[in-house]
Amino acid sequence: KGLELTVYINGSYGNKLMNYMGRSLSQMSDMWTNQLQTSVNRAKLEPIDPDKTYPFVNEYGITINNWFDDIDNVRVKNPDTDVPRAMAGDPNENNRISDRYIEDGSYVRIKNIALAYYVPTKYLSKLRIHNLKLYINLQNMWTYTKYTGLDPEVGASQANDNVFGLDNGRYPASRIYTFGTSITF
Repeated sequence: KGLELTVYINGSYGNKLMNYMGRSLSQMSDMWTNQLQTSVNRAKLEPIDPDKTYPFVNEYGITINNWFDDIDNVRVKNPDTDVPRAMAGDPNENNRISDRYIEDGSYVRIKNIALAYYVPTKYLSKLRIHNLKLYINLQNMWTYTKYTGLDPEVGASQANDNVFGLDNGRYPASRIYTFGTSITF
């Protein structure tokens, strides 16, 4: 019928990626750094006894001015979270490298879709055209993944060609739409 359809799909299954960019954008160690949406689920503290009055002097003679400084009157409000609390300077080293930033890098990507229509030659003979093809080409249309970084197809590291599976902020593949004609006289 004069139509031609080509679909190219690629993917990867079972690989692990270190979301290094996610690590950098969820550390919450200072108030001047942008954060990912996952930081909303950070550990939050609350007083066990909100009616306890401050300041008071504890049994060691130390004056406690606020409930969040009182180790006996503080707990984590959402203990099921895996995101550490925000703390200036990160004194607990919550930002250190750990498996918290390792994610499943499996994905399926529709890399290319090409649709072409060849105009029948009976319509072209009057114009002295031997062949006329109209086409549309769509690149990087959809990626199906559970990876939370920008692109699970990270490739080699920009810092070292021998390091794979490290996502340190490589820009994702662009979505490209191409329309065109091919004419043979």
